[in-house]
Amino acid sequence: MYDPLEFHGTQLYTYPQLMGLYCATAGFADFSFVRLIRLFPYFSNEQEWTLIKEFTAVVFILLGVSIGIFVIQFFIDPQIPQWTFRNFLGSVKNAYLIGSLPFLFSMIINISNKIHHDSEISFSASGTSTPSPDAAEELIQIESKLKKETLEFYPSQFLYAESDGNYVVFYLQEKNEIKKKIIRNSISQIENQLTSQTRFFRTHRSFIVNLEKVTGKDGNTSGYRITVEGLSTEIPVSRQNVAKFDELYPFKG
Repeated sequence: MYDPLEFHGTQLYTYPQLMGLYCATAGFADFSFVRLIRLFPYFSNEQEWTLIKEFTAVVFILLGVSIGIFVIQFFIDPQIPQWTFRNFLGSVKNAYLIGSLPFLFSMIINISNKIHHDSEISFSASGTSTPSPDAAEELIQIESKLKKETLEFYPSQFLYAESDGNYVVFYLQEKNEIKKKIIRNSISQIENQLTSQTRFFRTHRSFIVNLEKVTGKDGNTSGYRITVEGLSTEIPVSRQNVAKFDELYPFKG
């Protein structure tokens, strides 16, 4: 059996059982230290994620795992020598050697999510140009689940919004550009905040569309695929929303 750190069984436990106990201890210590560090404001705000914050959290969590392993080994493995600083350093070394790999994968995923959710992507609208918002338009303010995050835009700028996990992605037309902006919230909460906008219609469980920006539709009573100004993306209209969509589109009001 692969045993890079030269662990051994004991009189009470076989090698697999011993590894199971160590893994359970490491898991409990991991969970406990994650909960502990989230009590500190520096780590509690998910939106303010940084690589330094992630690295610091990993260092503290693995330190907690090493402490847990160091303490538990004297209860389950009598062959371990008495409490010594050298043994503690050995636990720390093993925790960082073994635990760093899964945390590295987690860090890579978080970096990818940070780029995806916090970046604002701008690209040219294909062949369209929207004038500046009418002065008579009322500015829409979208609230986030995060206290300090809001999104503001005019009704004429809104193309559509799409649910993406715990986030909603807004596609807004600003002058001759289409901008993608992301806010932390559910699509249902966003729909509730837009109830005063009669031109905005939830076509699907994951999409809200500005009916004035719809340029075409394709499909039948089983469902439509629609397009909006400046984008080639096909947005679904679910079967249960087809009749209501036909009633409202093209928008009249």
